[in-house]
Amino acid sequence: MLDVRNLSYAPAGALILDHVSLSVGKGEFVALIGPNGAGKSTLLRHAAGVLPPPRGTLFLDGRDRSDLDARTAARIAAYVPQAREPDIPFTAGEIVLQARYPRLSTWGRQTEEDRRRAAAAMEEVGIDAMADRVFATLSGGEQQKVLLAAAIAQDASILLLDEPTTFLDPPGKDEIFRLMEGARRRWGIALLVVTHDINRASVCADRIVALREGRVVSDGVPGEVATAGVLREVYGSEFLLAAHPVSGRPMVLPRIGGEEG
Repeated sequence: MLDVRNLSYAPAGALILDHVSLSVGKGEFVALIGPNGAGKSTLLRHAAGVLPPPRGTLFLDGRDRSDLDARTAARIAAYVPQAREPDIPFTAGEIVLQARYPRLSTWGRQTEEDRRRAAAAMEEVGIDAMADRVFATLSGGEQQKVLLAAAIAQDASILLLDEPTTFLDPPGKDEIFRLMEGARRRWGIALLVVTHDINRASVCADRIVALREGRVVSDGVPGEVATAGVLREVYGSEFLLAAHPVSGRPMVLPRIGGEEG
């Protein structure tokens, strides 16, 4: 669904992405991790077409991203940004329905199929009861569900999500990741997710791509990337790891004050 080859980006001479290459296959869940300033969100914005074409090549469903118009690209990739706009004057239902714009006819008219698909997406994430509520009145978790439902309603083949669980409490984070996984299984959607939560990336993702200073440090299954050596290289810090009691995947444990080694 997404194929990035030697992508570099250096606005005003500041190198943010340095020959980055990665791919996301059909139905695959790939997590992007790394410290602040590593280039994770920038990479996502290039894939979504929010930033101008960089050096290198970026393919969506086998087609060069720079050759696609906005509507065609939006039929392939749906983008959920990190920033929130609290004063959006639309209801949850209106926001989800507006996400159908890449699928509208030449005349831009919404059809019964558009309304059905939007309703199905809202039901998928459990927000159908709040369709008439204004977005600004919703909690952070509810707003995130609306944005996720909008991305699903877009009927794209890959969702690009930038830190979708920021500011959410642990149950809220669990629910968002569960909903993303449910959408992936039900609709066959691929996921590229920027996250600072190494544990959720390790437990949920098929692959983890770790960035540092605009470069890919490691790309592989969680057991290959979530290791003490790789994480030290990525974050410049020591990590204490243990196996998850159910999946056996690596987990980061908190250190006790004064602990060494």
